[in-house]
Amino acid sequence: MLLGYRSDDAVITICQNNPKKSIEITDVNKIAEDMLGYKGADLKGKSLGSILPPRIAEMMNEYVEYTNDLHDVGAVLSKVQSFAIIGKDGKETGYRLKVVRSESSGSSINFKLVLQDRMGLRKNEALRQAIQENFKGHEVLDPATHLPDKYSLGKDIELMGYYNSKSDLRTCFAILQIDHFDDYFSQYGQNVCTSIIKHIAMVCRQNLRPDDVVGSVSARRLGVLLLDTTPESARMVFNRLRWQIAANPFDLPNKSTLGLSVSITFARVGGVIADRNLIDDCSAAMDAQGADTANALVEVDEADKRKAKN
Repeated sequence: MLLGYRSDDAVITICQNNPKKSIEITDVNKIAEDMLGYKGADLKGKSLGSILPPRIAEMMNEYVEYTNDLHDVGAVLSKVQSFAIIGKDGKETGYRLKVVRSESSGSSINFKLVLQDRMGLRKNEALRQAIQENFKGHEVLDPATHLPDKYSLGKDIELMGYYNSKSDLRTCFAILQIDHFDDYFSQYGQNVCTSIIKHIAMVCRQNLRPDDVVGSVSARRLGVLLLDTTPESARMVFNRLRWQIAANPFDLPNKSTLGLSVSITFARVGGVIADRNLIDDCSAAMDAQGADTANALVEVDEADKRKAKN
C-alpha cells in the first residue's frame, strides 16, 4: 500500500470486480462528500462511470481489462490527463488525481481515488514552491548518507513553524530509529549500517509525498518532516511506513536479506514542545523507550518529555 494519501484527503474507494466486469464505488469519505456535494449513501454501489464525464467513462470502458493487472482501472485512470467528476450539481469539476492500489480479495481489486481540488492547489502551489526553495537554500547534506543533516532539519522545522503561524499548513516531525542497530553494527560494521539507513530513507522517499523531508539525525536515526498533516493523520502515515519498511528487507553483501523494523517518536510542529527543541525532545523520548525498543510508535507530549528527562 502506498502512502500517497492521508486521512484529510478527499478519497473515493472503488472496487474492480473482474468476474462481473464492473467498477463500483464502495466508499466516499467525508471530505470527498463535501467536495462533490454527494452523500456517501448516494454513491455506494453505483458504477464509477455514472459520475464521470462521458469521455473518461468511455476511455475506461474501452481500455480497462478484467484479466490483466497492467490494464486495470487504476492503470487506466492514472493515464487520464484532465481528470474530472460530475458533482451533485451536475457540473464537471477538474481534480488532480492520484490512484492508490489498496487491499484485494480474490478476484476483486480495490483502489482509492485521491482527489485534490485544482483551485485550492493553485493557491497553495506558490507557498509550497517558496517552502521548497527555502529548504534547498539552507540545506547541508550529511557526507555519509547524502541526506539533509540535523542542522538542515532544524532549519526546516523553524521555517515550517513560521509558515504554520501564517497559513493553515500543518506539520509533524518524527524520529525514526533502526531497531537492533547495535547488533547490526557489531555483526556487519559501519558501512553496512550506513547502507541500511540509506535503504530506509529510500523506502521513506518512495512512499511519502514529494514535499516531505527525510534527513539524517545520527548513525541510527532519521528525521522525517511531514508537511500538511495533523498528528492523527501522521500516526496513520507512520503506521503504514513501518509496514512498508518491514515489507522491504535489506540486501546484505552476502546475498542474504535482513528484515528491518523501526521505532518512531513524533510531535506536531508548533505544539507543546518548542520547535527549537523538537529534534532533541523526540530523540530523548526515543531514548526513554529503552535499548530493547522494537517497532514502537509514540506521540511525544508533555508527559513523554518529563519521562524522557527523568
